[in-house]
Amino acid sequence: MSYLSGDGDVSFSGSYGLTSIKANEFVWEGKTKVSQLIWKSSYVSTFNADLKIELPKDWYLNARGTIGLGGDGHMVDYDWIVPGADWSDRSRHPDTRLNHYLVGAIEAGRQVISYDGTDLSLGAGFKYTDVKWTAWGGSYVYTFNRFRDSRGDFDPKEKGISYRQSWPVPYLGVNLSHNEGNWTFAGSLQGGLAIDAYGTDDHWVRNLRFYDYYYTRPSASVSASAAYALRENTALFVSGSFDKMFRARADTKAVDTTTGAHSLYKDGAGGDYRSMTVSVGLRGTF
Repeated sequence: MSYLSGDGDVSFSGSYGLTSIKANEFVWEGKTKVSQLIWKSSYVSTFNADLKIELPKDWYLNARGTIGLGGDGHMVDYDWIVPGADWSDRSRHPDTRLNHYLVGAIEAGRQVISYDGTDLSLGAGFKYTDVKWTAWGGSYVYTFNRFRDSRGDFDPKEKGISYRQSWPVPYLGVNLSHNEGNWTFAGSLQGGLAIDAYGTDDHWVRNLRFYDYYYTRPSASVSASAAYALRENTALFVSGSFDKMFRARADTKAVDTTTGAHSLYKDGAGGDYRSMTVSVGLRGTF
C-alpha cells in the first residue's frame, strides 16, 4: 500500500514480496579451494517500506527498509582433500533456518530530466544488507580410510553451523520512470562497492568461530516495476529486484570459543551473495 501527503512532498509505500537468497562461503589455501558452503533460502516473506521526501529544486531524500521471515532453507557443505578432484566430504542440511534478513538504504538525489511523462534522476546512497542462517541436523558422506567410506546422519536437534554475512555498500544510482495513460513504468540501477563487509561462521560442535574480513568488491542492484491505475487514487503494481555482491576474498580469524585462543589466516576465505525479490500490491493516495 502507498500513501501520498496532501501536498505531494512526502510519500510512503509498503509492499509484500517473496525473496530468494543465496550466499557462498569459501575456504582457500592459496589458489586452491578446499571448502565451500552453499547457503540458500527460497520463498522468504519480505515486508518492504519506502519513504520519499521531495525537496526544493527537484532534490529528494529516499529511505527504504526490508525485513525477511521464514522461507525454505538449505545448506550444503563440500570439502576437497585432493585439489582439482571430485569432493571428498559433503554434508547436507535441509533444516536450515533463516535467523534474520534485513536490508536498509538511504539515498539523496536530484531529478535531472522531466519531459513528456518521463523522469530521470541521479542519486547517491548507502545500503546495508545483513543475513544469517543456522543449519540443524542433516546427513554426511565423509572420507576417512577410503574415498567416501563413511555415511550417516546428524542429530536433528543438534545445531551444526551458523553463518552471517554483513554488506555495507555506498553506491551511485540512476532512476527512470515513465507514465503512459493509466500505466507507470519505473526502473533503477545501482552500482557500488562493498566496504568493510564481513562474515561470521560458528561451528557449534567444534566450539569454533571464524571471522571473515572481505576485501573491497563491486556490488550491483537493479529493479523494475509496473503499476496500473485502477482509479484516480488506487493502482495495482508488480515489482522485481536483483542484488549481487561479487565474490570477494577475505582474511580469517579463527577463535576457540572455550579458551579464546585464535589464529589468523591471510587470504584464507571468501564469499559472495545474491538475492531476487518479486513483490505485488496496491498503491493509494490521500
